[in-house]
Amino acid sequence: MSLTLLPTRSMESSDGSSDSPEGPSKCELSPTNTPAQPRKPIPRKGHTKSRRGCFNCKRRRIKCNEKHPQCQHCLKAGLQCEYPANIIQTSQRPSTCSPSPQELVHLRSTPGAFTMSDMRLFHHFLITAYPHLPVGADKIWITVIPSFAHNYEYLIHSILALAASHLDAVSTACVAEEAISHRIMAVKSLNEALSVPPKNRSERDARMAAALALAFQSSHLQDGLFEFLTMVRGCNLIAGDEALTNADSAFHAFREDGHLATMRIRLATSQLIAVNKGNLDAAALSLSMIEVLTLTEWERTFWSILVRTVECAYDRPIEAYTTFVMLYNAPSKWTHDEFQSFIDPNNSVAQILLAHFIAVQAIMTPILILERAGFQGVNAPTATLSWIEGIYRNVTPSLRSHVEWPRMIARYPPFRFMGQEQIEYYE
Repeated sequence: MSLTLLPTRSMESSDGSSDSPEGPSKCELSPTNTPAQPRKPIPRKGHTKSRRGCFNCKRRRIKCNEKHPQCQHCLKAGLQCEYPANIIQTSQRPSTCSPSPQELVHLRSTPGAFTMSDMRLFHHFLITAYPHLPVGADKIWITVIPSFAHNYEYLIHSILALAASHLDAVSTACVAEEAISHRIMAVKSLNEALSVPPKNRSERDARMAAALALAFQSSHLQDGLFEFLTMVRGCNLIAGDEALTNADSAFHAFREDGHLATMRIRLATSQLIAVNKGNLDAAALSLSMIEVLTLTEWERTFWSILVRTVECAYDRPIEAYTTFVMLYNAPSKWTHDEFQSFIDPNNSVAQILLAHFIAVQAIMTPILILERAGFQGVNAPTATLSWIEGIYRNVTPSLRSHVEWPRMIARYPPFRFMGQEQIEYYE
């Protein structure tokens, strides 16, 4: 909590009149027939020294005009103007909404300069907004990752970006702009970091954690499909570093005998309610109609994984889950040009496949919900199903019939799929 200087009140005389701040003037003398009165104390003038000035003005011992984002003295001297975090908090952030992303990026141009609002987001992340992956090891997000997050700018901004998007989804907080601002900072810093090999285990884990957090955040963005796929591919490429599978890595749970093994046990021992057969029938029919389209070799591979996932989902949940995971892994094996073609909005065939991928993931909820078994965070609603409508608009009109089944799935009521519980909104 920051302190604010109150205006100096004028002194009042005994009869209730108010004296000026300078005290009585020389011409206001007592009448000659009135006994001399003791002189009233002259009130002190209000302090004119800047209490909320920038660091440069304080060092130079000059009065700061306290303008944001740059004061006049720093502007003239060509200096980088920086204010204490608590001053930024009270002067720059309205109480009801967030500043623009451009303003926030400027304020956070110095690593480590975070506000009280950022601390609120960090707390929200630790309590409810951390990812549920790796399966069975999600607590690394509230124990291991925070222990070194402050050492990597891209990681702390990724965490705050996810927390802001999550908070925006489950509350009435006005933090959507903060989410984008932190995301911009995180992506820029992460791209710079990825240009050189990691120096140690912590840096490897930090890169993986940042990419995962940004992928999770993408699922909350209305136009986040492109970035979601890019971050998922990035996660897979980073995970290709064998050091991440070592026992000393925070993400060793992603190894083959970790993540999948845990899910197989859960699927084998759970009282599973089967995936809706009507949804599977409709999915199989829609996928069969795609086969007549002209698909590249890598597009056909993706299509065949979708078909196999649906086939297994009827009565083989373990195989269905194992096959479904391949849909996330396959794009990381493609060349850069193939991946760029896959996420190109003008590639109608790839867009149709992506619409089916999103819809199949939705109807697989009875299986996928077991990833969250034991998860203590809040499952916030995402924007993934809304991406299908955007895909429909991108597809060539003559091919839009191939997106009708995914559109039908996207129009189901929010809690239509088994395992999705209604979110209780809070302030």
